Amino acid sequence: MFILASASLSRKKLLKGHRFRVVPSGVREVRRKTLQATCVTNARLKADAVARRFPTEWVLAADTMIAYGGRIYGKPRDRKAAVRLLRSLAGQTHTLGTGVVLQKGSFRIVKFVTSKVTLHDDPPIEKIVARKDPTQYAGGYAIREKNDPLIRRIDGSRSNVIGLPLEFLEPLLRKLEREAPAPAAKPARKAPLKGYILV
Repeated sequence: MFILASASLSRKKLLKGHRFRVVPSGVREVRRKTLQATCVTNARLKADAVARRFPTEWVLAADTMIAYGGRIYGKPRDRKAAVRLLRSLAGQTHTLGTGVVLQKGSFRIVKFVTSKVTLHDDPPIEKIVARKDPTQYAGGYAIREKNDPLIRRIDGSRSNVIGLPLEFLEPLLRKLEREAPAPAAKPARKAPLKGYILV
């Protein structure tokens, strides 16, 4: 059992089969000089905000953004902004990155995963944006399982583009579930394990 510090429907779907509850962090995202620093910083801020409230529970937080042309983009503010961004990305390859933090108390496991995403040369952007709210997704787009009208190719983790790099997370989550303590009469330790792991 863990806490997902995100209200993302895509992330909840990716974690189907695991036992978790949702506690959105409410944290305002920040920008740093690089994609990695931005995504990891935001994921840590989200994890910290929820872990302070639940110091004896594991918290999973993530932040996804894209980088293209020397700039970093998160969720577009509206449909017009999404259309402008997707037009600039059409026919090009951009980098999508996700920072992931799995935290209990002050102990953290941190990961940053990138995928290369190439869009079709002339996708029906207006129709795509009208069909699905682009303000809910980094870069203004979501992927389809088959016959994607927007995305031509993904190099790297596909689940990362959806919202979480499952290749990295699944082994950790399965381990947490196997090692979950059985109910006991004694209260849990109040002092969390100190530490930090970057993988």
